[in-house]
Amino acid sequence: MENKIEQHCFEIISFSGGAKALFLEAVDLAMEFKFEEAAAKIKEGKDILKQGHQAHAELLTMDVNGEMPHMPLLLVHAEDQFMSSEDALTLANKTLKLMKVISEKLK
Repeated sequence: MENKIEQHCFEIISFSGGAKALFLEAVDLAMEFKFEEAAAKIKEGKDILKQGHQAHAELLTMDVNGEMPHMPLLLVHAEDQFMSSEDALTLANKTLKLMKVISEKLK
């Protein structure tokens, strides 16, 4: 059981990290007015983050079923990374929208 918990935690950490990197790359692209490329990075990141959501749902199901007797530190780290990637997604979307407005104003 412990191995399954650790596996899901590492999946969340891995998928969240990959997604967050893509979201931050999208911010950089948006700042360069490369909107289509930025949107593509956001989509790619969201697709990766969905896999993290699946691993997260598995852990929640295990917890509801009483299969997680304690809260491992690794799980706390995974949750932190997961939420951080969600914040990066919000940042990327807002930056893309803002840069589009700025681009229109500069025309």
